[in-house]
Amino acid sequence: MLNLINDSQSTQVTPQLPINWYLDPQILDLEQIFLFDQGPGYVGHEVMLPNVGDYYVLEWMNNAKVLVRSKKGIELLSNVCRHRQSILLKGRGNVKNIVCPVHQWTYSMDGKLLGAPHFPSNPCIDLGRTPLQNWNGLLFSGKRNVAQDMINLGALMDFDFSGYVLERVQIKEYACNWKTYIEVFLEDYHIESCHPGLSNFVNTSELAWEFNDRYSVQTVGVKHALIAPGTEIYAKWHKQVLRQVNGKTLTRGAIWMLYYPNIMLEWYPHVLIVSTLLATGVERCTNVVEFYYPEEIALFEREFIKAEQAAYYETANEDDIICKSMTAGRRALYEQNINETGPYQSPLEDGVVHFHEYLWRELRLHAPKLKP
Repeated sequence: MLNLINDSQSTQVTPQLPINWYLDPQILDLEQIFLFDQGPGYVGHEVMLPNVGDYYVLEWMNNAKVLVRSKKGIELLSNVCRHRQSILLKGRGNVKNIVCPVHQWTYSMDGKLLGAPHFPSNPCIDLGRTPLQNWNGLLFSGKRNVAQDMINLGALMDFDFSGYVLERVQIKEYACNWKTYIEVFLEDYHIESCHPGLSNFVNTSELAWEFNDRYSVQTVGVKHALIAPGTEIYAKWHKQVLRQVNGKTLTRGAIWMLYYPNIMLEWYPHVLIVSTLLATGVERCTNVVEFYYPEEIALFEREFIKAEQAAYYETANEDDIICKSMTAGRRALYEQNINETGPYQSPLEDGVVHFHEYLWRELRLHAPKLKP
């Protein structure tokens, strides 16, 4: 049974989070241990490394890990030399072997030390390897059984990466608690009032939810055959989408999925996006955003990509404003030792309810003194 709290404006019992859960460092420590460290641990997609010898350094891990494709498949290796701890590889590329730039220690693509110059014999200390799970091409290094979590996912076919390629990865910083960002991602209540571009692309009156203990999925319709863009940036995106569908009817505008606690999958026409939200402080988080497109679009339709990413970041910047406003309000209450929560709007905020229930379920046994 969840330890729920009373809504401040009524007698209704809700899973709203106390204000201190957004600002107390002790809560963030517990989230790291019981949510992130026990989570699925997304690290990338197999299409990042299409060929043997390809590598992709995970910048958001401070370059400490690298995905590599050997003849045996894709592995996650330490990117730190076993000799004097130099970073081995940078960015992405293709190599026959991994060679340290400092002393030329050489490793195979599966991390085995092949040679160490001027040592009379091979020291035989290999790069650390982390086991990976592969679900639908997405790679995970965490403790959760991803395939079991996703066994009943109704939106599975919508996230089919066949024929898609990685176009770019962009990293954006937000000055808010990670849960605040997730709440904004999960709710459609603010779209009409805060997103003039997005609100004339998607139709939130055609909203459908799919819920599971480990995820939620929201699907929204498309607005009026895209004939009335709400901003100049979205006008260019509408034009590119209509050009690609070539007279065919769009049945939906977007699919937004959250795999708890922090992995977001997004579907738009001819676009797939995977984002990983990293909690870097009580009021700081980092979003690592991967953009994938069909190969022919990535190679030949640069205007489509430019228009889509401009629209995406117009909406992301508007979300940033919302997150900062909510953070300022919660900080003001916290400093006055006031706890206030409001009601949920259903169905537009049903995803937030489900997320809050998940947080209570995962953390309630570990934070008894911090419960209201």
